[in-house]
Amino acid sequence: MNAVELRGVSKRYANGTLANDGVSLCVAQGEIHAIVGENGAGKSTVMKMLYGLEQPSAGEILVNGTAARFKHPREAIAAGIGLVPQHLELVPSFTVAENVVLGSEPMRGIVIDRRRAAADVAEVSQRFGLEVDPHAMVRDLSVGEQQRVEILKTLYRGAKIVLLDEPSAVLTPQETQALFVALRKLVTAGFTVILITHKLSEVREVSDRFTVMRAGKVTGQAESRGARADDITEMIVGRPVAPLRVSRVLKHGAAALVAVQDLTLHGGDGQTHVEDVSFDIAAGEILGIAGVEGNGQAALADLLGGLRQPSRGTAMLEGRVFTGLGVRAVRTSRVALIPEDRLHNGVAADMSITENVIAVDYHKPPLSRLGWLDTGAARTLAQRVLTDYGVVARSPDQPIAGLSGGNMQKVVLAREVASQPRFLVASQPTRGVDIGAAQFLRQQLVDLRDKGAAVLLISADLDEVLALSDRIAVMFRGRIVAHFAANAADARELGLYMTGLASQEGATALLDAPFTPARAEEMA
Repeated sequence: MNAVELRGVSKRYANGTLANDGVSLCVAQGEIHAIVGENGAGKSTVMKMLYGLEQPSAGEILVNGTAARFKHPREAIAAGIGLVPQHLELVPSFTVAENVVLGSEPMRGIVIDRRRAAADVAEVSQRFGLEVDPHAMVRDLSVGEQQRVEILKTLYRGAKIVLLDEPSAVLTPQETQALFVALRKLVTAGFTVILITHKLSEVREVSDRFTVMRAGKVTGQAESRGARADDITEMIVGRPVAPLRVSRVLKHGAAALVAVQDLTLHGGDGQTHVEDVSFDIAAGEILGIAGVEGNGQAALADLLGGLRQPSRGTAMLEGRVFTGLGVRAVRTSRVALIPEDRLHNGVAADMSITENVIAVDYHKPPLSRLGWLDTGAARTLAQRVLTDYGVVARSPDQPIAGLSGGNMQKVVLAREVASQPRFLVASQPTRGVDIGAAQFLRQQLVDLRDKGAAVLLISADLDEVLALSDRIAVMFRGRIVAHFAANAADARELGLYMTGLASQEGATALLDAPFTPARAEEMA
């Protein structure tokens, strides 16, 4: 019997959007089944219907052979389905046990039986290899440990079918491997796991079978064992995608085009978000920043982009300080920024594509003459961006909010590259972007480097950092704790520093700084 079966399921929203179009798939009991596809392919809508967050417009959903139509998540939970969301939904000020039993607390009369709650959570966590201290405060846990708490919540409520949405998006390699071990233990115990992921290596490593979706439809299904990444990519995109080939440059000891010294940011909340960060970037070099999200990377990008004032320290481009002077001064210094949150910080959503393309240089020739905007030149530039970057849009005059995430990101990158920066800060440049668009965007960063610019790549995607960088610095709790030549770096070793299990005292990423020695004992 299949644990889950969809038969011709469609979902059309009130605004006319067809998210799922006749989706049919089967998930066997006791397997790990991956669902992959580009953004907007309909993967998340399938998950929402299975969990009762959405209802199908047509078709049938069967759970353990019985037709099911969940009108609310509590009905899905009662049917043995649990969801582990991508963005964790925990109460930081509660303990692990309090979070797990929340809403289903064991009682002793009219009082919550906290001792029993902790014992029950400890028993479930040990049984499935999801060890975490039931008495620990959630705010003190790592991201990987918090994810275990989310999984324990579903198991505590009796789930036998566990849904996971991008479960390893912000995990270190070590945390990802620990998650995979736990998922395998669940399957061995008779559970069924369905996961959405964009990482093809995970599809091949942990899943038994996978289903590919494109434009709301199922376009392929296969056994995971032996599947080639290139074949899966072609199934997802609908065409072959040429692999990105990046030649490394090693500029260790070269002159610095960008020099950052002791950059520090104290927040109004009393916390230190960035502390004594020092690095150099040579012309024609990409320095990657690796780290678990929330360790100062976003604040560092804001400082370099002029969005925040440093508490101390400086950043210089070609010997001139550009930090602490405001956004316009940063732009005038030929520093460009691809912000982490493109929708809120990268575009003006209600304005046209043309207006967003010229937002940086509208006051300069040839876009402006004698203080007047040349609308013809602006529209010509926007049309060239659409053509050169393969942006799918009706015209340059349409609101940019109408673009998909990938196409919007192409416009943001095109605008920043068109400003001919000497230094580009690229923060999460391919987040939420499909495989084909991500490959294109990454190539633009490499091309900019090859033209002599300095690039700082901040990304939670460790594979991306390893693929594009010439050198890599690791940040942990606002500090640089390691510095590697990218061609000598290893994802597992980087993970030791990303989680604070290892640290190099006084580490910097200066061009003349020694690289962090390999920790052979932890790698063994």
